[in-house]
Formats: sequence, C-alpha cells, structure tokens
Amino acid sequence: MVAPTLCYQLSYPRTQAIRKSWVVRQLIKLIIFTGLMGFIIEQYINPIVQNSLHPLKANFLYAIERILKLSVPNLYVWLCMFYSFFHLWLNILAELLRFGDREFYKDWWNAKTVEEYWRMWNMPVHKWMVRHIYLPCLRNGIPKGVAIIISFLVSAVFHELCIAVPCHLFEFWAFIGIMIQVPLVLITSYIQNKFRSSMVGNMIFWFIFCILGQPTCVLLYYHDLMNRKGRSD
Repeated sequence: MVAPTLCYQLSYPRTQAIRKSWVVRQLIKLIIFTGLMGFIIEQYINPIVQNSLHPLKANFLYAIERILKLSVPNLYVWLCMFYSFFHLWLNILAELLRFGDREFYKDWWNAKTVEEYWRMWNMPVHKWMVRHIYLPCLRNGIPKGVAIIISFLVSAVFHELCIAVPCHLFEFWAFIGIMIQVPLVLITSYIQNKFRSSMVGNMIFWFIFCILGQPTCVLLYYHDLMNRKGRSD
C-alpha cells in the first residue's frame, strides 16, 4: 500500500540497500520546501484571493488582473509541491522500501503540447490510466479518440473528488478544467504540427498552465467556499 505506484505487480525492481544518509537529506529538503510553500501561500496567495471578487461576477479586466497577479505565486507553490511530492516524498518511500522503479515524472516542462504534459508530469497515475482505462478501451474496439475522452473523464472525476470531498464543496470547477484539456490537446497538437517549432507549443503550454488553469481555479474555489461558509453562518 505504501509503494510509490498504483499498478500492482508480483515483483518490481529492487535496490540493494537503504541509503540512510540520503533519506535524511531528502527529509530535510522536504521540510524546507513544505515551509516555503506555506510562506508563499500566507504572504502572497491568501492576501490576493481575500482581496478579490469572484472571477465570474467581476468585470472582465478585473478578473484578468487578479488572475495575472495570482499566477506567479501560484506557479511557485505548484513547483514546490511537485518537487516535494514527486521528487522528494516518492523517492523517500521508494528508498525505504528498496523500490527500484523511480520513474515518477519525465521532463514535462519541455512539453510541446498539452497531451505531452499529461503523459509526462505524473507517471504513477499515467501508467494506471493507460493500463486500466485506455488500453482496455482499445481492446474492446473503442476508437482511440473516444478512449482518450474516457480517460480524461475518469481523471476529471477523480480531480473533482480530491477537492470536493475534503472541502465539502461540489462546484465541478476541477471537473470542467480537466475536460477542457480535451480540446486543448487537439488545438496544441494542431499548432505544433503546423509550425513545427518546439518553442511555439511549449510557450502555449506554459501560458495555459500558468494563467488559464490553476490561478482561475484557485479564485473560483476560494469564493465558492467563502460563499458556502457565509450561507451556513
């Protein structure tokens, strides 16, 4: 249950021994980056969202200004989270269990399309989706495009549950955000094939990743949560 994988197998590659000093160094880094995330959230993100209006209820220019202002600290927090969880925590678990398969992510920051990003940033989940959702769809005669949509649909449900259950807030913003990835996959793939330049696709990916995605969801969920608390009070 603790092994850093979602796919069950009878055996996995194993390492020879546990590097205790290496584990201690990673734990120290984990504590530092967790504290850094808390600092950025308290000092930069919370003041921005608390002094903002709901993006769908404010005027367009105001919403854009808030999202742009939130995008930089939000990106730093997300990068710290990614490094802390996928690079530090999963490697710590793997080291303690002598788990030899350490491919938890690939170079998603060089993604040329949205499709490449989703295939590279979270390898444990990607391998599970391919093994238990995508390939069974293909084996049952479902077209590739429909199989991709089904995979994103399953991912969207899980993303929504990860936010809705602990926050007791079902607003479906995460679900909508994941399903929007389907047309983005088609658009970024078309642009990449048209211009044949890795920079064009990569710039579009970072624009979508930094501005259109997470900062917008942060504002939407924050104000919906505050509205729910206000009604309950």
